[in-house]
Amino acid sequence: MEELDTLNIRRPLVKVVYKGHRNSRTMIKEANFWGTNFVMSGSDCGHIFIWDRHTAEHLMLLEADNHVVNCLQPHPFDPILASSGIDYDIKIWSPLEESRIFNRKLADEVITRNELMLEETRNTITVPASFMLRMLASLNHIRADRLEGDRSEGSGQENENEDEE
Repeated sequence: MEELDTLNIRRPLVKVVYKGHRNSRTMIKEANFWGTNFVMSGSDCGHIFIWDRHTAEHLMLLEADNHVVNCLQPHPFDPILASSGIDYDIKIWSPLEESRIFNRKLADEVITRNELMLEETRNTITVPASFMLRMLASLNHIRADRLEGDRSEGSGQENENEDEE
């Protein structure tokens, strides 16, 4: 810390916090700016959350995946958004409606469910399936080695060798 003080480096302050989405099942979600007025993020509930950048008001909820939305990429110029998650597809979004349609009641239900699920899984660690399979294979190998060792000790082979000497 002293070194940071001598360099006059300061910790940045949090300006705005955006809430409602859930990140507990997978390690990384992208949060992106969309234009100058919006912030968006994927969620473990399968939705895309879009907030007002300045007020953090929740403005839009898009059902984008059956499970998890991990990646969001806005087009650099046009109002087009690409999203992907655990489903086997990439979705392209573009505003087609004349007026904004936002179901506040549904959004509030999803947010409440996300909060409950976050609380329930607060002490749970999620690891990739490939890691778990490797770990189980290693444990099985250790177990097999121990069983083989127990069999050779119980067979009396060591005792026969000692008698011969």
